[in-house]
Amino acid sequence: MYTKKKLIWQIFPSFLIIILVSLFVETWYSTNHFKTFFLENSEKELTVRAKLIQSKFAHFLIQENLPKEDIDRLCKELGADIETRLTVISPSGVVLGDSQGRVETMENHSGRPEIREALKGKKGMSMRYSSTLDNNMMYIALPILQNGKPKAVVRTAVSVSTIDKNIKDVRNKILFAMLITVMAAAAASLYVARRIIRPVEEMKKGAQEFAKGNLTGRLAAPDTEELSELARVMNTMARNLDERIEDSMNRQRELEAVHTSMQEGVIAIDNDERIITINAAASKIFDFPASQLKKRNILEVARNFELQTFIQKALATHEPVEDDILVQQEKDHILNIHSTALYDTQEKRMGTLIIFHDITRIRRLESMHKAFAANVSHELKTPLTTIKGFIETLQEMLKKDEETQSFLKILEKNVNRMIELINDLLALARLERLQGTGIEFEEHHLSALINGVVNICRTGADKKNIAMEYACPEDLTAMVDPILMEQALINLVDNAVKYSPEKTNVHIEAKGREDMVEIRVRDTGTGMDKEHLPKIFNRFYRVDKARSRHEGGTGLGLAIVKHIVQYHNGRIEVQSKKGMGTTFTISLPA
Repeated sequence: MYTKKKLIWQIFPSFLIIILVSLFVETWYSTNHFKTFFLENSEKELTVRAKLIQSKFAHFLIQENLPKEDIDRLCKELGADIETRLTVISPSGVVLGDSQGRVETMENHSGRPEIREALKGKKGMSMRYSSTLDNNMMYIALPILQNGKPKAVVRTAVSVSTIDKNIKDVRNKILFAMLITVMAAAAASLYVARRIIRPVEEMKKGAQEFAKGNLTGRLAAPDTEELSELARVMNTMARNLDERIEDSMNRQRELEAVHTSMQEGVIAIDNDERIITINAAASKIFDFPASQLKKRNILEVARNFELQTFIQKALATHEPVEDDILVQQEKDHILNIHSTALYDTQEKRMGTLIIFHDITRIRRLESMHKAFAANVSHELKTPLTTIKGFIETLQEMLKKDEETQSFLKILEKNVNRMIELINDLLALARLERLQGTGIEFEEHHLSALINGVVNICRTGADKKNIAMEYACPEDLTAMVDPILMEQALINLVDNAVKYSPEKTNVHIEAKGREDMVEIRVRDTGTGMDKEHLPKIFNRFYRVDKARSRHEGGTGLGLAIVKHIVQYHNGRIEVQSKKGMGTTFTISLPA
């Protein structure tokens, strides 16, 4: 496993390596420079000495023609005086004299590099090991010319080992100075590194306090500009973060207070069907404490099949879903549930929000109301039927009394209107009791259905000379309850006939469109203003109350149509314009 190093052990070694490399390069460069300098000076000095000896020996060799013994003696005397090895060599390479060796034992020097150069009339220079002196030597050789030809060669030499010793002494002194410098630099680097790291360590401790949640503390500002700016930014970050956390906690407390006080159950679940949050009202539905439900799978605690089905349906769609379900506990509860999709800040689906409304009391009141309306309608129908029978009897008995006949016609008209109203109320109550469960769907040909509706309504249309026109493909079918759908179409066509002027047309058309079947009833009657359209499916709503009473309408026909269409999982739409007629469109799943 890789172990991370402290910052000081990353900075300090870097400083130390830079110093060591710099001093090493400086030492290497200085040593080489000094060596080159000493060698160049030695060469110059040897050259000067060789030139002085050259002129001296030229006089003795050319003019006095000294013998070999005198030349050797002279070499030893001069070599001792100038502290330099001095050698005189004949053109044939024979050593004539040497200040530090015995000439009779010395080998021929014609093959020496410096001698060869000197015999060519040039200055010869060479550095090599001397077996005679057992030492590294630098040689400078100059020719002694007579009539342009070498008479002899004068060579001076000095030990290079002395230069190496001097260089070594200089190098040792430099190395000692470098050691002292490295120690001082290391101490200074360590001090500087610690001075740089110390405020960073302090800031680290402050940041650790921030990480623990202590956002009220503040970092001290170091002396350096960059670290001071960093401390200021971190303090600002801690202050802003503290404010945001406080705001978030306040909102969370407010949200929890709202959730706790809500009578409606609220539950949020993620895409994996796990509970994100749930309030106390919703937890009562599952008969578990709210604290035990978080992070649990919703299908584990939702023991009601209808509720499970609703949840899966809600998770499978992005559209809102609404339904009523029965939850059986100590007492049965009817819950109205609606869901909506939850999205995060990137508009990505993160789950579903479900809200439960306990509508048990409302549904019971509605049931009582429907039962009351049905019972009252049923109770009223019997005496009204009796009254109608007596009115018809009186009409037969008093045929000749015209005034009595007019009164009896008024009575008959109103009794018929009340019977029609009661029949519509009973039909509506019967539909509400079905709640979609008693409807038997079957695949039915719509052409036969529409043809039957036209025949039933033809009598009223003929009285007003209204032409009934319809169009429907013979093979067009839909899953319907034929009795209920026939009742809905009769109500629409009957309304179209009632509110159309004489000698006009009523059109009935059915056609398939993608996965829907549309049935359209259109008239060219009086039409309606736009503000009436959203209300016409309400019970007892009349656009023109006076005309509705004259035409004998009950105000329940369109409400019955709406219930029937909804039970078929369809929808009904209306388009109308004053004086231009009205079109009702029923859309049913194919």
